[in-house]
Amino acid sequence: MYDVMVIGGGPGGVTVGIFSKRRGLSALILDDPQSLSQAEEATIIDDWPGTLKITGMELVKNMRDHAKALGVDFRDEKALKITKSGDLFSIKTDKEEYTGKTVVFATGAKHRKVMVPGESEFAGKGVSYCASCDGPLYKGKKVFVIGGGDSAVTAAMMLKSIGADTTLVHRRDELRAVDALVKQVKKSGVKFFWNTILKEIKGDRFVKSAVLMDMKEKKEFEEKVDGIFIEIGTVPMAELAKECGVELDEAGFIKVDRNQNTNKKGVYAVGDCCNNLSKKITSAVGDGAVAADSIFSHLSE
Repeated sequence: MYDVMVIGGGPGGVTVGIFSKRRGLSALILDDPQSLSQAEEATIIDDWPGTLKITGMELVKNMRDHAKALGVDFRDEKALKITKSGDLFSIKTDKEEYTGKTVVFATGAKHRKVMVPGESEFAGKGVSYCASCDGPLYKGKKVFVIGGGDSAVTAAMMLKSIGADTTLVHRRDELRAVDALVKQVKKSGVKFFWNTILKEIKGDRFVKSAVLMDMKEKKEFEEKVDGIFIEIGTVPMAELAKECGVELDEAGFIKVDRNQNTNKKGVYAVGDCCNNLSKKITSAVGDGAVAADSIFSHLSE
């Protein structure tokens, strides 16, 4: 029997475990070994307070080691089904079944991919899904940002501001971002390839060029480039939450209040699977700390 059962072993979920133990609660973290968190996929993280530069794998390992030292129970298992009987929840995994008083979804989100040749091969070697994480590595270099929404426009302006030669590649002739961002990016010095899609990414050890398609001319062309930032959104990993009757927003993210409560009593959510605005590690960690306090208050009632 656990006070807290967390599904997901990324920064948000681990923080729930750490702060729960500090509150004197027993905590279980179920972490699917086949599903890396976005933090673990980051090549370099240089915006974690107090640490100038660290790989995502190292940062998450440090967090997990901290949690384990406090007595958080980690299991490398995939959660398959959640049921409730009275005030208790049961989570069935691919190996076992666990019972607890509360459930926390920390299942994260996955970056949308353009699914072109070279994308997977050069991930972390010139292909990035996080401008705020990897952008500083490309100061003075040529980069493409793929996308036309808020995240793509924001990433393009950030890359331009740190000194990267930045071009936004968009399949349409106008951006989908909000008007305020559109006005800003057009004044920022960011260049554009309109009506253009990415067809292939080429390189040796690292990205060297991109094959693009002019949709109007129906003509392919190749451009030298050092980095390609894929900014076409994320897909929340919230299927299990939905099956439990947890309310999602229109984009499929879990709805939470300021205390990380979902619409189901005793069920919480943290990190990138939530409908919070900032998809950053620091935000996920903040969510985790808030959720642990909320759980403590709930169990103390």
